[in-house]
Amino acid sequence: MDDRPDVTSATPAEAPDDPEVAALYALVAERLKQAHARVHALNVSVDAKTALTRQLLIVTETAKRDLPEAARRLSRFVHDLDEGHPPLD
Repeated sequence: MDDRPDVTSATPAEAPDDPEVAALYALVAERLKQAHARVHALNVSVDAKTALTRQLLIVTETAKRDLPEAARRLSRFVHDLDEGHPPLD
């Protein structure tokens, strides 16, 4: 038996064939990159930056399973940063 993954049954997260899905992936990826840069530039403690970075990593993981939910989470995260309230949990 062959142990290689079956590429014919790839999920959308693995192979976005739909141009709209691919565009959303690209948008989320770019916004995540920007959010990471903003977190890095914040004048907050190392612990706060670590917590914020963890939240962004959760968004990244969510994007692998549920791209629209990841986009929503990222949007809320960025909105909170824009409002001057870093989303610290």
